Amino acid sequence: MKNRLTRNVGLKLSSVLLAVVLWLVVNSITNPTVPQTYYNIPVKLVNTDLITESGQVYEVLDGTDVINRVVVRAPRSVVSELKDENIIATADVNDISSLDTIAIKLTTDRSNRDINSITGNIDTVKLKIENEKMKSLALKTSTSGEVADGYLVGDIITDQNLVRITGPESIVDQITKASVDVEIGGMTNDIVTNAEIKLYDAEDHEVSNKNITQNIKTVGVKVGIWQKKSVPIIYNVSGIAAQGYRATGEITGSGENVEIAGKASTLRNISSIEIPAEVLDITGQTESLVKEIDLRQFLPDNIFLVNSEDAVRTVTVSVEAEISKRLEIRGDRVRMVNMPDGYQVSISELDESFVIEVIGLSRDVATLQAGNITGTVDVARWMQESGMEEPQPGFYTVEVDFGLPENVTLRDAVTVMLHISEPEEQ
Repeated sequence: MKNRLTRNVGLKLSSVLLAVVLWLVVNSITNPTVPQTYYNIPVKLVNTDLITESGQVYEVLDGTDVINRVVVRAPRSVVSELKDENIIATADVNDISSLDTIAIKLTTDRSNRDINSITGNIDTVKLKIENEKMKSLALKTSTSGEVADGYLVGDIITDQNLVRITGPESIVDQITKASVDVEIGGMTNDIVTNAEIKLYDAEDHEVSNKNITQNIKTVGVKVGIWQKKSVPIIYNVSGIAAQGYRATGEITGSGENVEIAGKASTLRNISSIEIPAEVLDITGQTESLVKEIDLRQFLPDNIFLVNSEDAVRTVTVSVEAEISKRLEIRGDRVRMVNMPDGYQVSISELDESFVIEVIGLSRDVATLQAGNITGTVDVARWMQESGMEEPQPGFYTVEVDFGLPENVTLRDAVTVMLHISEPEEQ
């Protein structure tokens, strides 16, 4: 039996070796090693807390946390089972180099013993590591578009007024403004909405970086939409000018319109802006009073000027010196009116002609002519002013009314003797 096993040993070994070679040849033909390419494989960074716990932050440079192309060389039966998600790429921060790069390790989540090789088009992740910084920014607001005609944007109120940002120092230092914008096109009523907070640099370019975090991303905003209205400004004057002077009644700017804005319900009851008389006091003035007035002090509550440049007005209350003029009036130009029935009434102590001196502003006095002036004694009015219900016979001193313009006065009153008597019996 032993002779049989040891007989032709060389031939038997050759047969076994030939069988192995044949198996390898057949296997290489039926299941050859082939390359297979996989795309956009993400690289997982591990142990990143070694950076963040030291008060630093990192940023992946040049997109090196994604391998654009990975080639796996393995038997066809193996690669046919592999998908993109089976390719595992990791970079361990423990292995970071002095150049802030980390070698990428490539494996699969399937059996790796049959894989000849696995390579990517990049083999390191590049990092930028810097100190972390925090900054607080006052939240600003803006609007886009135009409200409807006759309206304007009023108060803009946010339910938060600060936003806190955290991130790489170099990027945080670039950010100078946090703002929200609300679209107001065609609106006629208040707007209440949530708006996204955006970050901007000093040149108003938006800064968008995934490494920047914000304590709030959106904020509630209320935009007041106000109605506009044009109303006149009424200036009131108090006091009396110095003796020999008087106000002309001319006030520059009085009656001019100004545009105001507010809620429609409030505007409905406003017809003018009244400046109180005590603001323009001409007491003792010998020349025109010139004063700057800020209209905003006198606006009703919740009413605002459309244009802030309209706020301060220079107001002039004209004051001029009085002039006098002497006019000779004929006695027969004085007559009685409204005499009581059943009584005889006459006037006396009046010369054939007499002189009156009128006082007033030049514009009112200069045009007065004696021939156009008539004096009257209104008996009924005199009785009423004297408290006389029924005529009482007697002699009375009564002033003559010359019908002078409102702003013209007599230096000295002219009086006559009024005689009332009962008629003699026939």
